[in-house]
Amino acid sequence: MTSASIPKEISTGLQQRLDAQAKKCQELQYLIAQQESKIASMSESHSVLQWTFDRDSRYIIKYMRALAYKERDIRELDEKLLAVYDDCDNKNKEIASLKYNEEQYQEKIEDLRAELGLRAN
Repeated sequence: MTSASIPKEISTGLQQRLDAQAKKCQELQYLIAQQESKIASMSESHSVLQWTFDRDSRYIIKYMRALAYKERDIRELDEKLLAVYDDCDNKNKEIASLKYNEEQYQEKIEDLRAELGLRAN
């Protein structure tokens, strides 16, 4: 081996290493570009999902409010219905009392008629 051939071999070896490193850099740049594209796509998907989530959240809040109003209306109707039941119960008690009083008066009338019938005889 001559001294002139060593630098050429070293130079060729170094060039091969540089070419290999350049090729690896290009592969890495390609992979980085793919990952950036995926990240951009994921970011866009995330934005769409966030928008959808926000919209759905607004709908859910709207429907929850409507449900709360309906529940309030149902409670009010329940209270009115209970008042009607109470009123009916009171009216039934009053009717029962009137029937009892009527029976008592009928007995008194019959007693008076019997008493008058005895006096008339």
